[in-house]
Amino acid sequence: MTNRGVPPEFESWMRPEGGEQPTQRLNAPGARRPVGSPTGPAPRPVGSPQRPAVQTLPRTIPPTKRRRRRWSAKRILLTALAVIAVYATAVATVFATSVTKIDALPVSSVSSSGTNYLLVGSDSRVGLSAKEQRRLHTGSTEGQRTDTIMIMHVPLIGAPTLVSIPRDSWVGIPGYGQGKINSAFALGGPQLMITTVEEATGLHIDNYVEIGFAGVADTTDALGGVRLCPDRRYNDANSGLKVKKGCQIMDGQDALAYVRMRYADPRGDLGRVERQQEFMSAVAKRAMSPITWLLPWRAFGAASAAGGSLTVDKSTGIFDDARLAVAMGMISMGMGDATTVPTVDGSYYVGGQDAVKWDTPRALELFNSID
Repeated sequence: MTNRGVPPEFESWMRPEGGEQPTQRLNAPGARRPVGSPTGPAPRPVGSPQRPAVQTLPRTIPPTKRRRRRWSAKRILLTALAVIAVYATAVATVFATSVTKIDALPVSSVSSSGTNYLLVGSDSRVGLSAKEQRRLHTGSTEGQRTDTIMIMHVPLIGAPTLVSIPRDSWVGIPGYGQGKINSAFALGGPQLMITTVEEATGLHIDNYVEIGFAGVADTTDALGGVRLCPDRRYNDANSGLKVKKGCQIMDGQDALAYVRMRYADPRGDLGRVERQQEFMSAVAKRAMSPITWLLPWRAFGAASAAGGSLTVDKSTGIFDDARLAVAMGMISMGMGDATTVPTVDGSYYVGGQDAVKWDTPRALELFNSID
């Protein structure tokens, strides 16, 4: 009997022989599974023991330990430098945003190399109450004159040079004949002062910086005082300076009197110039001292006080301020020259008043050397 639907070649295979079941033959060892045969597992014979199913446990990967990042010396150094840079930038920004800017630079035909700052200390009483004027012995004189005149020369390459000009120097004042150099400020303000200095020295002035009485006192106090070293004991009624001989920390009141005093100094205006340079150096040293930098309230306070007491030309920016600060720091550490315009020895009486006469050949030599 032929099975319908089954190919002839499989009939013999499906025919039972000796009671053997087709499924047994299919599952026999070595039996070939014909094409088209069922692919599922063969049924388990009835009554055979059941093999326990083998359970495959999921493979567990031991958790990796998170490695702790070690702070190498290089990383610590870079982080410290970044913090210092941000801190210094913040202090510089406070300083730069506190200054007063004016249109101080005149049209100039003078040219010279490097960058020249004209530093002027005026006797302005702006910002001082009547009580403060009495305490600081400044008086109540109206108008402005210049007690301090300095040129800071910063070359493209090399160390800076700070040149002090005695306020009583007898020079030509454009449009006004001759007179003491400090009178140029009273006659025509910063612009005439700059023009006068340029024509007298042959140096082009790139930046203008002015500070008044209040600024000297406030900046000194904000720094916690500055270390100054009088070469003798002073008791001057005009400036109010009463100090002993030797190095000491002076507050704002004494520091202002120290840089203003000249009547009790045997060298007069020339002695005052030297004390002004000493004060500038002392301020720079104090500003760079860790005592100042490690105390944020002192660093920001000094930056705000110094910036608020300064008047600069409109072209002076934060980088110009930084360049001047670095130059002052170099001078204070002896990495530059601080000098005074050479003058003729002895008294010089002209125009009914005592004045200071330059030693012209030596003065021109000085200015040419820093041009």
